[in-house]
Amino acid sequence: MIVPADKPLVIAGAGPVGLALAVEAVRRGLDVRIVDRDEGPTAPEESRALGILPTTLAVLRASGVSERLLAEGQPIRRVKIAWAGRPAAEFSLEAASTPTPFILSLPQGRTERAMIDWLSGRGVEVEWGVELTGLEDTRSPTAILSTGERLAAYALAGCDGIHSAVRAHLDLPWVGDRYPTKFALADIRLRTPIEADCVQLSLGGPNGTRAFLPFCPDFGRLIGVVDDPQTLVDERNDIASVGWTSSFEVAFHRAERMSRGMVFLAGDAAHEHSPVGGRGMNLGIWDAAWLAYLLSEKRASEYEMRRMPSVKKVLEQTRSMTDTVTAPPRWTGAVLRFALPAALKLPLVRRRIANRLLALDLPQPVWL
Repeated sequence: MIVPADKPLVIAGAGPVGLALAVEAVRRGLDVRIVDRDEGPTAPEESRALGILPTTLAVLRASGVSERLLAEGQPIRRVKIAWAGRPAAEFSLEAASTPTPFILSLPQGRTERAMIDWLSGRGVEVEWGVELTGLEDTRSPTAILSTGERLAAYALAGCDGIHSAVRAHLDLPWVGDRYPTKFALADIRLRTPIEADCVQLSLGGPNGTRAFLPFCPDFGRLIGVVDDPQTLVDERNDIASVGWTSSFEVAFHRAERMSRGMVFLAGDAAHEHSPVGGRGMNLGIWDAAWLAYLLSEKRASEYEMRRMPSVKKVLEQTRSMTDTVTAPPRWTGAVLRFALPAALKLPLVRRRIANRLLALDLPQPVWL
């Protein structure tokens, strides 16, 4: 492996995707500069992404970051589904083809801090409050920073979110459309502890779709297909306190290209979709891991070819899942109460469902 010694990999954006790229690049011997226009990492109480999937844990295991994430997070091993207010189905994720058959529940801010600490321990500090304001020559890129510095780069990665400056400088079309339904969330503290290893999903009831994802036995996140988070809070009588709340719209977009020359897009800079299924942050981290691997192997030209099929598949899957949870067909109740329990008696079906829910049906990194 030949790693350039005179020019760094420049990363615009220090969210979980940019930080994962920095971690994977540094452990593979690349020099890194990482900048972010914000003044610091995501506030823990405003963490949008919270589900870490098995492939992400596998990717970050080589650096040791996964060990810290596992120590801090809550494994979600089961899913309970209610239909029209009555229990309908329950299944375990433990049949999945992975050593970590669960979703790790951990607020995004804590995931970011684990990677920031790892990088700091190796002499790499995030340059907060520094924005990419210009980009020259995609084949031998120069990043122009808000500090006035002109930084010659070996490669440049745009991990700078949906409103990516890197994508704008590349003038790449944003393909897709917005989704007509609005969502809301509320992080709540419960009066009485519950099962912390179980996602609770309610469909077909008078209030519409609701989900509860635990952070720990008495704290978790309510999500619903509703305009106002206060509506979610008012529906329950077991809430001790309310933390961060938000309402948001979703869209299904992707960049027409994920690279041009030695400039690359990863994460939300390259694609956005519904949070249903918990793919968003994970898909971006997988982009980052592939990019670090290909850069270190001098095969960066393969990046778009490797990533675009998975991006398209995830957008297709999440669109289908979002349609199902926002407007379940009438026959959903019968499937949940009768067909699904019967099917789950078969080990192969249990494995396939668990693998699908944990995104293990997508192409896995070749180096793992």
